[in-house]
Amino acid sequence: MELLSPTDSIFLIGESREHPMHVGALQLFDPPANGPDGFVHELYEQVTALTDFSPMFRKRPATLLGGIANIGWTVDDDVDVSYHLRRSALPTPGRIRDLLELISRLHSTLLDRHHPLWEAHVIEGLPGGRFATYIKMHHALIDGNRSKTIRFMWVTVLLGV
Repeated sequence: MELLSPTDSIFLIGESREHPMHVGALQLFDPPANGPDGFVHELYEQVTALTDFSPMFRKRPATLLGGIANIGWTVDDDVDVSYHLRRSALPTPGRIRDLLELISRLHSTLLDRHHPLWEAHVIEGLPGGRFATYIKMHHALIDGNRSKTIRFMWVTVLLGV
C-alpha cells in the first residue's frame, strides 16, 4: 500500500457534496477528414479495449479502520473500463449549450471511492460530426503537471501515437 501524501489526504478529507475535489477537462474534436462513418463508436470501442493503464488510473483510496480513514492508496489490478468510460449522444440539433448542460450534470456528482477515481465520456451529436471528450479525476490523483496527461490522452488515442 502506498501512503497518501499530506496534500492528497487533505483533498480526500476536505471533499463533500458542497465542496467536490475533482477536476475535469472538456475537449472538442472535428472528425478526421477521411474518417469512417461511425468514427466515434470506433474510438469508444478502441478505448474500451485498453487493458494497460497507468498506475494513476488504477488508484483508489484504501479502506482502513472500517472506512474511517483514508491514509493510503490501493491499486486495482483489473480496471472495469465499462464503469469508467461512458458514451453519450446529445439531443438533435446538438448545440454547445446542450453539451455544457450535460457536462455540468456530469461534473456535479462525486467520484465513487470504491473505484479508481476517474471517469471519461465520449460525447457525440454536435453539428458537423464533431464530438467531445470529458474526463473527470479526483484532485488527489492529479496535479498541474499530471493534468497534461488528461490534455493529451485523447489526442494520443485519436492519432494512434
